[in-house]
Amino acid sequence: MVPWKYGFKSIKSIVRFEFTEKQPPNFWNAVTPNEYDFWANVNPSVPHPRWPQATERVIGTWETRKTLLYNGYGRWVAHLY
Repeated sequence: MVPWKYGFKSIKSIVRFEFTEKQPPNFWNAVTPNEYDFWANVNPSVPHPRWPQATERVIGTWETRKTLLYNGYGRWVAHLY
């Protein structure tokens, strides 16, 4: 299962598994580390440099709601962080 809101963090394909001592950089946080750090788009209390992450707009409406930690998938993914 891949939550839709993870966007740039979503898996595209698996080529191999490699276990490392620390998190390696990925494409987005290597290209723009100030915008796409480890907590980008998953922790609403960590603001993006150009916009807040504390609220989100419901697709297809103008309704806004509070962004949930881990986009509401904490039960399944919190242990990964």
